[in-house]
Amino acid sequence: MNPSPSPHEKPDHHPDRSPQNARSHLEAATRLSGACYSLYFGPERKNQLATGRENELRRLASESKAPSPPEPASQFLGGEHEVWVDIPPTTVFKHTLTGFYGRILDETVLLDPRTFQNRRKLAMRGALPSEYLRRWAVMESIFGLETHYKGVVDPSGAEPRMAVSQPYIDQIVDDPAMETDVTAFFAAHGFTQVSADLIVNPEIQSVTWYRQRDGILITDAHPRNFRKDTTGVLIPIDLVITLVPPGVSKLLPEPEKPWSLEG
Repeated sequence: MNPSPSPHEKPDHHPDRSPQNARSHLEAATRLSGACYSLYFGPERKNQLATGRENELRRLASESKAPSPPEPASQFLGGEHEVWVDIPPTTVFKHTLTGFYGRILDETVLLDPRTFQNRRKLAMRGALPSEYLRRWAVMESIFGLETHYKGVVDPSGAEPRMAVSQPYIDQIVDDPAMETDVTAFFAAHGFTQVSADLIVNPEIQSVTWYRQRDGILITDAHPRNFRKDTTGVLIPIDLVITLVPPGVSKLLPEPEKPWSLEG
């Protein structure tokens, strides 16, 4: 495991470096999902989610115990994580909230009250532990934010929490990420904005992006989930990521091939 950078070293955000951490996330995701690469996407698999989650929680309890956050550290509560930043700031430590492993964007079938017809839509749901880890694997692989899976918090609990750490990103306070920065960022990475008409959740209708070549679906891409470092580089720090399997989506263009670390 790589040591945390010192306060005087520039953290490595370069997307072309070794995929070692991303590979470790995928290996852990495979352990949790039962040694199979199973993606629970689409309403056809909705009835399998409860059993999949139960099995993953049982396996999660056997993962290595995460170390405690360092002291001294500042602490705050976000929408998905309890977060600590060491003092002086070099590393961010994140613990998932109890019973919650982030979110994922999935396809579901809902009744349209105007037409009384069932319509397929994209909607948020709670992620499985394996989906949470795949999210970080994709984040590191294509956007270059170094993320370490630290293990499980309180593994004996009924809903074990998961822990990750990331380098602290120093930014210029009066030059935050803006919506135009985010739009240019996704365009440069080959993503196309998803039509708001396809999305149930109003808060993400204008911040959802899809890349057809490898089936990566990203949402919650608000400027607040990006940092612009002191060199002006835009870095996503917390996005909701879904891997869309080929032959499943009825709303999005067919992925040319499944995403993998090998490209």
